[in-house]
Amino acid sequence: MKKHRLMVLLVIFLAFTSFFCFANESPIDESAVIKTGNLTLMQKKEIIIDREMLHITLDGDFTHVYGYYEIVNPGLEGKVTLGFPVDFLKDSEIYGIAWQKESFPYYQITDEKGKLEVKEYTDVKPQIVISDGRKRDVLRKWYVTEAKFPANSRKKLIVQYTVRNSLLDMDSVATFFPLYSDRLFTYCFIPAGGWGNDIIRNFKIVVDARKNMEEGTIIKSLSFPEFYGYGGFFIYETEDFNLQDLYELKILYNNSASLLTEFVTAYQVKKDHIISLQSSPTLKDYTVSKLMDKDFNTAWVGGKEGNGSGEWVEVKLRDFCLQAVGIINGLPRNEHTYYSFNRIKRLKIEIEQDEFDFFEDRAKKRYIEEIVELEDKQFSDFNQMAFAPFLSIVADLGQSFNKTYRIRLSILEVYPGTNNQTAISELFLMGYKNDQVFK
Repeated sequence: MKKHRLMVLLVIFLAFTSFFCFANESPIDESAVIKTGNLTLMQKKEIIIDREMLHITLDGDFTHVYGYYEIVNPGLEGKVTLGFPVDFLKDSEIYGIAWQKESFPYYQITDEKGKLEVKEYTDVKPQIVISDGRKRDVLRKWYVTEAKFPANSRKKLIVQYTVRNSLLDMDSVATFFPLYSDRLFTYCFIPAGGWGNDIIRNFKIVVDARKNMEEGTIIKSLSFPEFYGYGGFFIYETEDFNLQDLYELKILYNNSASLLTEFVTAYQVKKDHIISLQSSPTLKDYTVSKLMDKDFNTAWVGGKEGNGSGEWVEVKLRDFCLQAVGIINGLPRNEHTYYSFNRIKRLKIEIEQDEFDFFEDRAKKRYIEEIVELEDKQFSDFNQMAFAPFLSIVADLGQSFNKTYRIRLSILEVYPGTNNQTAISELFLMGYKNDQVFK
């Protein structure tokens, strides 16, 4: 009896352990680069940076850097060794050089005569840093160049590179949607020893975040205290900038709106998986076909005036594993149309699908029915280029693999508009065919 009871307890323990292990979040994407550095003299010389300008352009997960330097040699003619440091996760050495190249795909240094030769060296001893709350081993790689400096001369150098910013995206079986982290670009001014007294006479940073901000990116912080911004540009200017005073430039931003929009679009059901799309009666120019036409300027509008109660839409599918359902509520063509039409407050969702029984090795019919209440989103939050935050999630089935046959949405209650008719701009049925390939 005791043995039997112990076995039962062991099975229960293993079941719960497995559940929590699989329910936990796990990493799905990470950059191999922690930070980049400033152009550095590899040996002590009395050479001065008279002017430095950094033009930093945010581009999705990447940053493009254009560094312009005017360097003065007040002494004798000679060769100078310049190094540019990039800190890579030590894991990137284990998982292959391709990860490093993906995270740091481009580096170039030029002078007045053209491109200079670059050699790569890696420090033998790793450093330990704290990244995303974890201790990580970091290896510093140096991109090294030799440049000739005539006596009593001024030289112009341009450094250009692209880096994938520090990130750590997670996934969980509990939800269909990835969890996107903030993105962090770090530019370290140390090591910078050797530049005379480490004073830059004229120093300027320009951060161009226009493209990202148009796509819904939120700039959360810029570590320098005196940036001024306008129209997506952030600018810092000073004289006699001490490289020892401000250790790092950090740009922290969140572009999950754009990333989630790409994700939702990629997993939207394809037309060849739709058997039929039907609904209760509609207004003449707002038919059910408008529900999945990829156009936020059109909408399905129920033909019945009032609170929309009893109106419905239904989709029948073939060969499709449904994982999430969402709608763009109302008609967000503009602010007037959005608040003219009713938006759904409560609805009933019904889903018919197969559920595979691993014990019996066969699929069984599964029927899901839930009442869902939706938030009334503000039109000011709508961005056609990054619409995902405006998407109302009706069902999130997690990482399920069940073939789905039918989805039906029935309206129960609305947020009233001025014309007393209910609109849905777009319906998203997210999932995949078993053999579907995604980028």
